[in-house]
Amino acid sequence: MKPMRYAHSDGHTVLCFDDSGRYMLTGGTDGDVRVWQGIDDDDAVSHRVGEKVYAVAFKNNRFYTASEANSVQTHTFPDGSPDGIVTRFTGAVSHMCLNKSGSVMVAASSDFTVKHVEVETSNQKVFHGHQAPVLSVSLHPQEELLASSSCDGSVKVWKVADQSCVKSLEDSIPKCSDISLSKTLCRLTWSPDGKNLLVPREKEIAIYENNTWQKSVITHEALTGTVSILTFSPPGNLLAAACCDGSIVVFDWNTRKCVEKQRHDKGLNICALAWNPSNSSQLALCDTEGQLGVLDLATTDKPDGDEQMNAGQFAGVFDDDDDLLLEASNVGPGNDDEGTPDPAEGETPSTKKSQPLIDDDDEDDDDGDFLKDIKLLPKDDDASSIADSLPPPATIVPTNTFKPTPMQRPFQPGSTPSHLSSRYMVWNDVGIVKQYVSDEENSIDVEFHSTATHHAMHLTNSLDCHLATLTSTALVLACSAEDDVPSKVMCMHFGSWDSSKEWTVCLPEGEEAQAVTAGAGWVAVATDARNLRIFSEAGVQQDLFSIPGPVVSLAGHDSTLLITYHAGMGIPGDQFLGVIITEVGSQKKTLLNGSPLSMSPKSTLQWLGFSSEGTPFSMDSAGIVRRMSSTGSPTWIQVADTQEHAKGKSDHYWIVGVGEHPQQLRCIPCKGARYPPTLPRPAVSVIPFRLPMCEMNTEKSQYEETFLRTCLFASSLRVPGADNSDLQEALRPAQEALIKLFALSARSDREARALEVCEMMQEEHTMQLAIKYASRLKHMQLAQRISELAQRRAEEEDEEEEVVEESEDIACSRRNGSVAQHDEENMEEEDEEADVEEEDDTDHSTGPKLNLQPREVQAKTASKSVLARSNPFKVSSQRSIGHPTKGSQVFDKLSSKTDKSDKPIVPLPVTIRTSKSGGSKKTKTISNMFSKNNSADSNASSHAAEPKADPETQNSKPSVSGFQLWLEENREELEEERPDLSHEDLSQVAAERFRALPKEERQTWSQKAKSKSAATTSPDGRKRKRVEEDSSEKPSKKSTVRPPLSQSTNTKLSSFAFSKD
Repeated sequence: MKPMRYAHSDGHTVLCFDDSGRYMLTGGTDGDVRVWQGIDDDDAVSHRVGEKVYAVAFKNNRFYTASEANSVQTHTFPDGSPDGIVTRFTGAVSHMCLNKSGSVMVAASSDFTVKHVEVETSNQKVFHGHQAPVLSVSLHPQEELLASSSCDGSVKVWKVADQSCVKSLEDSIPKCSDISLSKTLCRLTWSPDGKNLLVPREKEIAIYENNTWQKSVITHEALTGTVSILTFSPPGNLLAAACCDGSIVVFDWNTRKCVEKQRHDKGLNICALAWNPSNSSQLALCDTEGQLGVLDLATTDKPDGDEQMNAGQFAGVFDDDDDLLLEASNVGPGNDDEGTPDPAEGETPSTKKSQPLIDDDDEDDDDGDFLKDIKLLPKDDDASSIADSLPPPATIVPTNTFKPTPMQRPFQPGSTPSHLSSRYMVWNDVGIVKQYVSDEENSIDVEFHSTATHHAMHLTNSLDCHLATLTSTALVLACSAEDDVPSKVMCMHFGSWDSSKEWTVCLPEGEEAQAVTAGAGWVAVATDARNLRIFSEAGVQQDLFSIPGPVVSLAGHDSTLLITYHAGMGIPGDQFLGVIITEVGSQKKTLLNGSPLSMSPKSTLQWLGFSSEGTPFSMDSAGIVRRMSSTGSPTWIQVADTQEHAKGKSDHYWIVGVGEHPQQLRCIPCKGARYPPTLPRPAVSVIPFRLPMCEMNTEKSQYEETFLRTCLFASSLRVPGADNSDLQEALRPAQEALIKLFALSARSDREARALEVCEMMQEEHTMQLAIKYASRLKHMQLAQRISELAQRRAEEEDEEEEVVEESEDIACSRRNGSVAQHDEENMEEEDEEADVEEEDDTDHSTGPKLNLQPREVQAKTASKSVLARSNPFKVSSQRSIGHPTKGSQVFDKLSSKTDKSDKPIVPLPVTIRTSKSGGSKKTKTISNMFSKNNSADSNASSHAAEPKADPETQNSKPSVSGFQLWLEENREELEEERPDLSHEDLSQVAAERFRALPKEERQTWSQKAKSKSAATTSPDGRKRKRVEEDSSEKPSKKSTVRPPLSQSTNTKLSSFAFSKD
């Protein structure tokens, strides 16, 4: 080998020949492409193409370069002027190659993709599937297949026609996260006939037969390091291999013999290797210091003198023989070559699977003596006898058969791959656990986000633990089983109150920990035996159960445990994962059992965990973040797409935490990789949540997205029976979005859409604002419909409250044994309900109602006013809606006498009390903001509505409600169905079922109750009483009010009323 010479500055250097073989083209880290006319050229022509040159190729008087611009540029030769761009990537181009005609280019990039591009038309096909930057590519001679190698450790074979992966060879090369960290360039190649794929490996060359993918290897003592580059000579008879330690070995492809071996004088890594297309005995190379060299193999291709003599002597021996005999003789003695073991000694040949026809037992190597071989052949040398002696052909396996998708391996959320020397074992909301592995030490560093939790720790990893989880009270580590040492789980309970803060437990023999997590006072470990073991933080074994499939990941929060496992075989390319959510501790219960986990197509699970509020979240390899809905059926909803925020396709985000209030997705941006480096310390960025709504560039969709997202995340704050002030504050953006959406719909004359928006409003004041806004825009019909919607909603709330109150009253009366008291209160409530319903049925207001107040507020106000009176027998000037106190309001609810007039009777509207003093109180109606006449009528009717004391009405029999009537009819059925319940619990169950009935059916029961109440009263007595009052009354507008009776008189009249019936 000639001495190396300077070509470029230090760094990765690339090399190729032109079509004639006269010029060599090199590129390096200085950004120049230099054209050399031989190794001795001292005046090379230089062309500036960029800051760095990553790849170079030549074909048809044009050369192609890949620079830091992430594109493949065409240049004319020899002037080097730019001539267009072939294709672009989102990452740096790592390798490219052309077919023989130069019409097709195949390029690989660090953005995990491979492209097949037609040079003239720029039509391209993109191949996705690698999980790390792609190192190299090679196109099949027939251009039907292409192979690629990646930093993820795999070699994939692709079918060009449909871009499908035909074969994936896992763990072919060492894994890494970036090309700069890779120990090998893995420049794979196809054999000239396309029957074999050659992959460089550690101290060997792996050969995979096409279709069957059976593996054989080529080894030699000269291959002392990791093989990095493989390339065939133009005739296809020589194979050159370059190693990372500077070794270069040339093999005869036909005999697999080593014909040349050289070593770099400095032992530098060989980063480029190329054959001269016009001189197959010349091999050019470059090293990582930017030097160029040439290896001359002048004597290798030419046969020796003895071989030339033997070839001339036996040139016509087989002229009259069959061609198969020639083929058999060519397979001849090759088992005693250097580096190839003899099958007779029990060793398998490293390259050929089939046995030769002629076994040469002679120890002498005489490759030219064919007469001995001929004597060993059978006398009957016809084609059939020779064919019978050949081994059976290999079975061809169709490539289009179904192949199951490889199952995803278990992983720890918030961790980086375990093969890295410096990695994160876990990064979560509590702290960071880092592992450092080197020849000198194996240690673990623990750092907490808050020093109030605990101080930082440095541990010696003597057990070689690779699994870790961290909480505010404990650090849990787990290691794999090795030889006779079982798998162990170690816990450092630094939150313990005693001095013993560490404990270790050994798993049973043959069982290995695959995932760990911890929560509030417990530790969970999932093993390869599909067992899940739960320990306390002090080391007590608390529970054990089996997982339906191989575990994928675990996550814990407080008392909740989240388990993901392989639930079965998914469709091609997809993972089928199941989810189990269970409560750990004394209140053990399963919240979700075996529900499928939603993921993007062709993706794997990358992160799994809980938010700070305890809601499950997940992220797949496509960058989609999903949240499990906490209301209704368990569903997964996409809440963010991290790839929308990435600057390039090769950039990704690594999740470290999730918060819902405020809405934050805390991630670490990873440029050109999926995992962050440990040094320097990466910065955490915050990504906002956004639901994937349609037409997000429009104002309408933005309001809709804000409303749905706010309601979704606010559901985590909803606690039954607790103070929901935080919930109301969290829902405020949703209500604002609804108001804006309503205004947008109203301005666009979309009244039906605006009414639908009002139906989503939950607060009364927002509906009042909607009515005002619709009136201002002259949409009176819309305002009227919104007012009717508010009335219906108020009525429904009243019905629900009545059912709840009745159920509570029945339970209370049965508990206290006072049924009579309960009936009397029901009578008064039914009278009040009948009065209010009559008012609602005859409501004649036409304008939209702006000041609609819930009836429960009026009821509370009326009740407070009744209880605040000093004289309990004072006649009320207004109908009281609240519940009166027993014994004090006997005469307060007597109906008053109405004036006879030709005008129709105007019912009372829903009123808001503005004054508490005076016999006739002024009222403010809902409709008086639109109609003065209606306001005047309402005031007049309120002044005229002065009730008189009517003991007949007060002393009538109590009425029956619709709920009581329904309960009497269905009581036996309920008691048979739930015999274990008490009367109080049975009333509560009945109230729930009555509320669940359709509105029409509840109204039917209410009508039946009213009819029954009317039938039990005495209408004749009431008529005579009113007639007597009318006849005795003088024709004056003012009616005399009787003075209040004493307590004794009140009691006597009450007893008289009941005894009269």
